[in-house]
Amino acid sequence: MRAWTEWRVGLRAWWRTGAGPWITAGTDARPADLAAFRRHNAALGVRRIRWLVLALIGLNLTGWATDATLLDVIPGVQPALGEGRAAMTVFGALIAGLASLPVTRRPAMAVVLGWLGAIGLCGGIAFTMGRIGGPSTAWFHYSYLFPFVSLMAWAAPWHRTALVVTLTGVILVTYFGLHPAHWADPLAGSAITHLLFIDTLLLLIGLLFDATRLRLFLFARASHRESDRLEAMVARQTARIVGLLDHQERAREDERRAIAAELHDEMGQVLTGMRLTLRVARTRAVTDGNPLSGALEQLGEMMQHLGWAVRNLLVRLRPRVLDDLGFVAAAEWLAHQTDELPGQRCTFMAEPDLPELDADGATAAFRVLQEALTNAIRHAAADHIKVRLAAEAGGLKLTITDDGQGFDAADASGGGMGQLGMRERARAQGGRLEIRSAPGQGTRVILKLPSAGIPPEPPSEP
Repeated sequence: MRAWTEWRVGLRAWWRTGAGPWITAGTDARPADLAAFRRHNAALGVRRIRWLVLALIGLNLTGWATDATLLDVIPGVQPALGEGRAAMTVFGALIAGLASLPVTRRPAMAVVLGWLGAIGLCGGIAFTMGRIGGPSTAWFHYSYLFPFVSLMAWAAPWHRTALVVTLTGVILVTYFGLHPAHWADPLAGSAITHLLFIDTLLLLIGLLFDATRLRLFLFARASHRESDRLEAMVARQTARIVGLLDHQERAREDERRAIAAELHDEMGQVLTGMRLTLRVARTRAVTDGNPLSGALEQLGEMMQHLGWAVRNLLVRLRPRVLDDLGFVAAAEWLAHQTDELPGQRCTFMAEPDLPELDADGATAAFRVLQEALTNAIRHAAADHIKVRLAAEAGGLKLTITDDGQGFDAADASGGGMGQLGMRERARAQGGRLEIRSAPGQGTRVILKLPSAGIPPEPPSEP
């Protein structure tokens, strides 16, 4: 009994709305989906009506030019058909004009326009065919085709049934009712039977089409919701990963800063003491003519190289100029250090009054510059590198251009981990990194970061 009640309730819901449980099953259908489908169907139906009317007007105008040649041998056909074409052309132009009005985008007005167009089309065609000949001629059978225009748009089952019944009645009234002599035609009963059969078939096809259209739309809506959910999940996970990477990078920079400070304080004092002691020992050895003076001289040179190595290590770990003077001064210093390398040219240009970066932004920009210069020297075999700083849209723009061998920037495998690290640094600070390159045409790295005090853009998808 309960199953019968549920089936009856579902059948009633399907009859009224077209959304029976067997149609919405597995689609996660919601009331908003049905409302969206009706709006979509109304807009689609109005567009189809407009194009169908224009096509029928074109066929009418084309047929008008050929009727005199093709139908001249059949008495009385050409005048009636010409008047029918004229009337249907005017009616079609009226429907096309109404379909262009914004008010017809509303579902209720779209239904009214669809009914008006279908009734006018079927009635006008049937009336014209009735003027030309009775059921014993071929003219009546043209009226079988035109009720199929009702398939252009979705309709609820009760609406679909009412429309098919109405169009069938309109054809019978305009063909037989306005031409009573046709009732006496010996093929009148057969013609009506054929019309009823075809319109019954039309109703079944329409119900099947309507169920399929609605189900596909609901599946599409459910798919879009799932896609949005997955995109939101990916965005949350991406933001979490970016946050973890940013935290890891900050911890790494803090560790580098601490190690650099420890090396500077401890190793600096030790090396200074060793150099002074070695200088005193070498002076005494030379004065006393000790043969160890040569060895002490070599040891002094080794101590000097060790000092340079420690200074270079401190620079790689954390340059003091970055903490003391900021990114602009650090970038100029790094460009100058690169320019002093053998066979290497590096020019630095900076606009005046550049915006300041916060500590994290300055660190990210310096590391990107450091990586770009390293890539240009080691991998691109560049002879000349240009570093330029400019203000742009409330932020800082860093451009590194080299004349090296370049690479295919569209090839995702050509970037390597260095480029990935640069992109992640920029993204973590709400900035953007762009790399332009082509084989034999050098490379240009463009970094844009927001200035201090301006909230960064949310991290974008990789």
